[in-house]
Amino acid sequence: MASLKDIPVVTESRAIRSGEKYVTPQGFTAIKDGQKQRAGTVPAPATGRKPSWIRAQLPVGAGFGAVKGIVHEHRLATVCEEAKCPNIGECWNAGTATIMLMGAVCTRACRFCSVDTGNPRQWLDAEEPENTARSVELMKLKYIVLTSVNRDDLPDGGAGHYASAIRAIKRRTPHVAVEALTPDFQGVLRDVETVVDSGLEVFAQNVETVKRLTHPVRDARASYEQTLAVLEHAKKYKPEVLTKTSLMLGLGETDEEIAQTMDDLRAVNVDLLTLGQYLRPTVHHLEVQRFVTPAEFDQYREWALAKGFRECVAGPLVRSSYRAEQALVGNNAGIKNGAFPGAAPHDGNVAEAAPSVKWLGKVDYEPTWREMQRITDTRDEHTPDEIWLLEHPPVFTLGLNADASHVLAAGDIPVVKIDRGGQVTFHGPGQLVVYPLIDIRRAGLGVRDLVTALERAVIAYCKSLGITAECRKNAPGVYVDGKKIASVGLRIRRGASYHGLAFNVNMDLEPFSRINPCGYAGLQMTQLAALGSPDATVESVGQAFAPFLQEALAHLRAQRK
Repeated sequence: MASLKDIPVVTESRAIRSGEKYVTPQGFTAIKDGQKQRAGTVPAPATGRKPSWIRAQLPVGAGFGAVKGIVHEHRLATVCEEAKCPNIGECWNAGTATIMLMGAVCTRACRFCSVDTGNPRQWLDAEEPENTARSVELMKLKYIVLTSVNRDDLPDGGAGHYASAIRAIKRRTPHVAVEALTPDFQGVLRDVETVVDSGLEVFAQNVETVKRLTHPVRDARASYEQTLAVLEHAKKYKPEVLTKTSLMLGLGETDEEIAQTMDDLRAVNVDLLTLGQYLRPTVHHLEVQRFVTPAEFDQYREWALAKGFRECVAGPLVRSSYRAEQALVGNNAGIKNGAFPGAAPHDGNVAEAAPSVKWLGKVDYEPTWREMQRITDTRDEHTPDEIWLLEHPPVFTLGLNADASHVLAAGDIPVVKIDRGGQVTFHGPGQLVVYPLIDIRRAGLGVRDLVTALERAVIAYCKSLGITAECRKNAPGVYVDGKKIASVGLRIRRGASYHGLAFNVNMDLEPFSRINPCGYAGLQMTQLAALGSPDATVESVGQAFAPFLQEALAHLRAQRK
């Protein structure tokens, strides 16, 4: 181990620990995770257990591996990895990533950020713009977020490199929308113009926190006023380009300071705002002062919209580039702290509240099943009801009474024996899966009521699309012209439900030929894509389907009173 100015520098092959200096492959030194332990001090213990609403998808799965392979093959850094983003599992499994230009070492050392810090001494990868464009093409994206480290060592702060990458993307894939989350270029406005002139759709620069907390949260070279000036100039220079910024909450800011920051941003015509929970990346970084509740995030979003932002995406796990492609949909990027628009709010009376509807994205089957079991086994009278909407990677599932002989040829698709009712079915990408986690005793419903609500919701939703669907006697599920479009399989434990509905939207139906679906040899399957909705997606159908299910449940509850 060498020494640099009395600070040990790691040169051997052992893993580098957080806070250590090391030598990069390019030959300059950097500090792992951006913050070194102060001499003579012991870092404060990390904040205790996170609240239940801070929950992210595990970084595993086929989609995760594919994106990881593409970015690593092309020697690209991603803010997903370098900044320890909690959403890396969800985003990479969905085939999206935020590419971080100009390497993985930043010239600044903000005390919230875990990107390594050092002086790259004007090093740049000349092939990075084309490698970035090639990766965007391979991932078949429609929207890409480019971000970067700060490069105060470069004469233009890296603006020309940014512009080269954007132009390369537009040459290869002109249909792809580009968002650039840039440094502040030390306030040099001609460098801002270089990036804005490159053909992007969204220009972003993060204010990060309220004015009072800018220092010590941000590096001394950054400032609240400098970020406002950069955003203001970008909008004035090219008004058709959308401008965007982000605030971390939980660092000690007050409600009054949040509102004032929103006012300051609107005064320079910022279009888009994201609000997320600050999470301490290592013990060398700033401590979390509070965990902002989902209800508070909803309130802050309402403030922002009332102040004139075109959209404010707000939630505990929101980061500046999270679901960025949905920023103009107007529904909080489909999350609203987990809830779909149309999910009925409640006034605190859990017994009377409609279930909240949560979109989980693409999640692995077994961890989701185990989490449903855990919630059911730990329920009490205060546990709210929820309906989860999601999709799974390919899997065959066998119910409690399933005959394994109904799996004809599983091939490379895993077979999982589970604790729901029913026989064998298939789950895969393009299928909307609906899991009602409901205390049916508290709701005054029976098992048959819940099955009926699921089936009625599918039939009503299909009717809204001009599709005639129906149930069959003694055969749970929903059918169109004799072909099955939705299957139902529930489990009731401790008076509460889990498992639920599988609704075929736009998927590969071939795996159904490898089984006797629901125990019926030769049962044919169908889906919305074959019935007049070829562009249907699981998330869009889930969003539209949720109110139908809420209405069906409300109708049955009203009948029981």
